[in-house]
Amino acid sequence: MLHAFCLFFLFADPPEASQANALLRQGLLELQQNKLAEARSDLELFSRTNPENAVVWVSLAQTYLKLNDSEKARVAADKASKIPSENPAVHHALAIIYVELQDFKQAAPLERKFALSAVADHDALNRAASLYLNAGDPQAALELAQKAFAQTDSNANRALLGRAEAAAGQLQDGIAHLAAAWTSEPANPQICFDYAQALLYAGNFGVAGDAIEKTMTLVGPNTQLQLTLGVVRYGQRRFDEAIRAFLKTIQLDPSAEQPYLFLGKMMDQAGANLPEITEDYRNWLAHEPNNPLAPLMLAKAESAAAGKPEEISQLLHRSIELDPNNWESHYELGLLFVKQHKYPEAAEELTHSIQLNEKEPMNHYHLSRVYDRLGKSDLAARE
Repeated sequence: MLHAFCLFFLFADPPEASQANALLRQGLLELQQNKLAEARSDLELFSRTNPENAVVWVSLAQTYLKLNDSEKARVAADKASKIPSENPAVHHALAIIYVELQDFKQAAPLERKFALSAVADHDALNRAASLYLNAGDPQAALELAQKAFAQTDSNANRALLGRAEAAAGQLQDGIAHLAAAWTSEPANPQICFDYAQALLYAGNFGVAGDAIEKTMTLVGPNTQLQLTLGVVRYGQRRFDEAIRAFLKTIQLDPSAEQPYLFLGKMMDQAGANLPEITEDYRNWLAHEPNNPLAPLMLAKAESAAAGKPEEISQLLHRSIELDPNNWESHYELGLLFVKQHKYPEAAEELTHSIQLNEKEPMNHYHLSRVYDRLGKSDLAARE
């Protein structure tokens, strides 16, 4: 983020205005010195008499961020963004503030203005392109990535261009640039991840897996790459290898949600890994008791291990209590009722699951069987 000291110089007013803006200058210096209470007081006071000054709202947004008040920071940033300004430093500072607020759609065009200005640094085009990718605008990202690569033929810009091309639908061009970037820098985990992602979109699982394994040989275990390797092996239907990859991902980062969910898709393939999977789910639930997916996944593991129905039921009801709109929790509870020959209750849960996700075929299949057992042949045929 731009420091207040930088703002002090970038936004300095002409000498004749210095007396009128003494309070603003004082607030900027206080912000630079991390005297946040004083900075907030002086900047707020200045903003009341100078509401059309973009600098004060940018500075207030920075102050509020440092005070962990993101709501006020956004209000101040929005006020600054609505004030017409041709100052590239204002655009850049605002872009950084919106990045900290995780609002990439606001940040991207502001950083683009800065990147295309005469005072932009050599990484500005790269940053703006990356922000457009994060904002979900690959065409705008591609335009800027091409400019960045034409300006500086660096490996970072080559990789960025590959990402932008892949995101914009130019998959083969993207893979070619990412392959070149990875070949030049195989020990870079981020470039390897981007390369593997593009290969996954193209269905080239083998090359993706080889690249990930080579990079991890060079840099050691990496959570993001380990997870992606699991996805690769899952796509190849090499389920035991996928399971081991996801279990290792959990060892590296127990808080990562994706490996737990992928393991939940492979319960029928778990085999000798089922006890370890179940233990990982127990630990996940212990650390995240209010995450509705944790009891659901543990219930699925317990069901695969022929666990106690009452414990499975408690877990599923807990998941539904935390998130009543998750179709899979109702689906699993419906299957549990089927095993217990509680067909009316099973029909109710499966019907609820279909209402939440009518496109899942297994919901209809199992509800059809339940209706058949209830003697409702017309309803069974419909499902």
